[in-house]
This record gives sequence, C-alpha cells and structure tokens, in this order.
Amino acid sequence: MRSTTWRPPLASYVAGNVALIGDAAHAMTPALGQGACQALLDAIELAACLRAQPGDVARALRAYDARRRPAAQRMVTASRWMTRLAGAGRLARPRNALMRVLPL
Repeated sequence: MRSTTWRPPLASYVAGNVALIGDAAHAMTPALGQGACQALLDAIELAACLRAQPGDVARALRAYDARRRPAAQRMVTASRWMTRLAGAGRLARPRNALMRVLPL
C-alpha cells in the first residue's frame, strides 16, 4: 500500500536564504499526530541557529538543515510505517492482538 501523500525526502530544507519548515519541508501522514509538533521543533531550531550565528544567515541555515532534517525525516518514516501497519491486510490480526495487550 503506497500512501498518496508520501513524497521522497528532500535533499535539503534550505535553498539560498530560504528555509522550509513544517509540511513544506517534511509532510507526513497523520498516523502519529506529529505534524504540528515537528513544525514547532523546526521553528525553535531555526530561531536558535539564527541566534547562534548573528550576521551569517547562510551558516545558520546550514546548521538548521543539519540538525532538523535527519530527525524530521525519521519521524516521516515512522509515520509512514504506522500508516502502512494500520491498514495492513495480512498484518491486521497480529496488530490487533498486540493492541489488546498494550496498556492504555
């Protein structure tokens, strides 16, 4: 099952003096409920990088990209995996059994 919202990960969240955050950088399925949270983490990290590199926007943006892209892309992958698991035909029975034994 391939989600129609999935896109290959971007090579960078930065182009020139423009930085992408949130869904513009890493749209994800809603399976983990992390979309808005990841956008906030992007904004916080971007602000911290800009504050740490006053006067050198290009360096700050490279730092933002290096810090956020790997973590955000891991979350996109996890969300996509969870979406597949939730709709998995032959995995539905083991998934349902697991959900019955997990604490609420």
